[in-house]
Amino acid sequence: MKSLEQLHKDFGAFFPTGHMVVAFQQPQDAHQVVHELEALGRVEALELSPQEMADFAEKNLHEAGFIANLGSSLTTVQSFLDAARAGATFLILPTPDSQTAEHVSQAIHHVPFVLAERYHRLVIETVH
Repeated sequence: MKSLEQLHKDFGAFFPTGHMVVAFQQPQDAHQVVHELEALGRVEALELSPQEMADFAEKNLHEAGFIANLGSSLTTVQSFLDAARAGATFLILPTPDSQTAEHVSQAIHHVPFVLAERYHRLVIETVH
């Protein structure tokens, strides 16, 4: 799995195309999702502590270009920052195709999660 800094950006805003970003109030819920996906042989999770995500989100909000403000990228990063400040643990999971996205979606729905966003090529999809 790439590091957080290596994931795709769009006009300087965090935009990891082909990934799902999920926040969990409890770290053990994130770990349960990783274990479930590992059992299916499908996981390259990047786990971020609340502090790691807060630091990254703050930096990204300050460094993003003007054009990034026109879309929803920075609003989404702000929601990540808010969740991180509230103590959420994050997983960034590859979802390169609809089948993988469905497996990830099923796994995260087995535990409580705060928010989940799937990044497509030009769209951010909120997962309910």
